[in-house]
Amino acid sequence: MSTHLTDPVPGGSTPTVTVRGEAALRAEPDEAMLWITLTALENDPGHALADVSRRSEALVALLDELGVARTNRSTTGVTVYEEFDRTPSGRRSLGHRAAATVSVRLTDPEPIGQLITKATTELQARFDGPRWQIAAQNPVRLDAARAAAADAQRKARAFAEGVGAKLGRLMQLNEPGTESSRPRMHRANIQLASAAAGGPMPIEPGELEVSASIDATFALEQA
Repeated sequence: MSTHLTDPVPGGSTPTVTVRGEAALRAEPDEAMLWITLTALENDPGHALADVSRRSEALVALLDELGVARTNRSTTGVTVYEEFDRTPSGRRSLGHRAAATVSVRLTDPEPIGQLITKATTELQARFDGPRWQIAAQNPVRLDAARAAAADAQRKARAFAEGVGAKLGRLMQLNEPGTESSRPRMHRANIQLASAAAGGPMPIEPGELEVSASIDATFALEQA
């Protein structure tokens, strides 16, 4: 919180008080992001890429089966490179590594556990995520903005009363920076090389915090 009180100056300038209003609300996330990587190590780069391509087709079929729309998935990278091991006598080639990564956006947390379990056990996939976020258009963001503005007014009134003044009209309203308005992502640390036999991986989205802040300047009047 920052405050600023401007004293009256000769010439009739209006004294003002500037405060920062803040608010934080919690809400369930709207969506989750997953990054799925398939890799293969072979002596020949073509064989490594063919292995990854075959399992990528199986991953596409799995995503179709789980009802993940094609508009919510994207291939974010395909690489093929020679992998080396360092030995006392120098580098030794281990073969050629091929890798492909797909990002998946899910608005329903229900299939996430099934996707993680099936893709790791059947396709030897590696996962990064899920990373939960609250969409920019979620109404909770406007609720947080209203609460921050109300907090600023309460603080300004308290400062005015503290110096024997009366809170006057609003003169300026400014949102500090832009970081608080961006969708905030919360990452769940689930990076799996294999999954235990049994049911789907349990996934809990929980709640995320949505924060807002506002700088407000009010005129001060004589009480």
